[in-house]
Amino acid sequence: MSGTVHDLVARRGILDHDIFFDHAGRIYFVLGHYQPADRIISLLKYVPDKDGTWVHRITGKRYARSYWHQGIDAFKDAEKLSSAPGQDDLAPWHVDDPVFGTTFLEVPLDSIEDYLIPELRLQEILEAPGEQLDDLERIVKSVVTAVLKNARMPDLTAEEFGITGSILWRGHSDRSDINLNVYGLKNCTKLEGRLASLAKRHVMLSAGLTVEMKGFDDVPAIAVEREVSKVALKRKPKLKLKGFKPGIQIRWCLHQDELPMVYGTERYKEIGIKKVKVRIVDDTFTLFFPAMVRVEPIEGDKKIDRLLIYDSRFTRLFRNDDVVEITGLLQDIIGMGKRQILMGSKQHGTEERVVFLETGGKA
Repeated sequence: MSGTVHDLVARRGILDHDIFFDHAGRIYFVLGHYQPADRIISLLKYVPDKDGTWVHRITGKRYARSYWHQGIDAFKDAEKLSSAPGQDDLAPWHVDDPVFGTTFLEVPLDSIEDYLIPELRLQEILEAPGEQLDDLERIVKSVVTAVLKNARMPDLTAEEFGITGSILWRGHSDRSDINLNVYGLKNCTKLEGRLASLAKRHVMLSAGLTVEMKGFDDVPAIAVEREVSKVALKRKPKLKLKGFKPGIQIRWCLHQDELPMVYGTERYKEIGIKKVKVRIVDDTFTLFFPAMVRVEPIEGDKKIDRLLIYDSRFTRLFRNDDVVEITGLLQDIIGMGKRQILMGSKQHGTEERVVFLETGGKA
């Protein structure tokens, strides 16, 4: 990292899926692009452990992974480990967030030892000769090259990609997956559509590299009425490389200030779990974390203006003209005369549910 983390915030911003180390050598994953100015909402991902199976390739230091699950379970696993013996100094960082009114792990900027930049790590891989790369790095280079070639987007360059996960902090092994970041609202929206088109036409991007459309069949909290086909919910283009079992994940990331909200300018008051029927009217930010989706109430509370989604089970899910019945945490947007449904409340996560009544938009 060049300069202090404060310099980084001013120059680039804290972006979703970044990774950083604290002074104790613990490794964190930045959680979303809706961040306070002096701390980072994050998940504790790895902790130093002499018996850990994740090994830093330069220092040789061993780490244990904090969590394995998606969605609300990731919070719970990370919190359990961070409250374990030897991690009690984390307690002050588990705070009741003044904006959301729920508990997050929020790491002060001054407690960060090293901040890793996904774009710089990827550029290092792309510019290095093949003989200087390990097997996973070579795969990353070939995948990014193939995506750029097939995207046919003149404004999309390699600088708008990054690599996160274990390869970013150099703890990768043959079991590591590839977490490829794409940056910028327009880039993400256009590339997602382009990949979906390639998937539907069964285009092979390079030898063994294809795109398939993944749905939400494995999420128990998402259901459809009889009139809605589950095929219509195959909305997530996913890269698949033959023989590469760990998998490739695409992470859609906003640049700094692209989300039309600034942390702290809104506050929310919990009302309680409610079931409402709404139509999706603006899915511009459905790909991102948190996802923010504008809605029009059909039945239930008429003040509901949007969904704010802090649970990866429901990001990338909603598209324009979908009609859905949603069970989630109803909140007042204080002082605006509007309300939102928060998906991803740790207290009510097991009660959250989405039922599709009609589908619209692009599948």
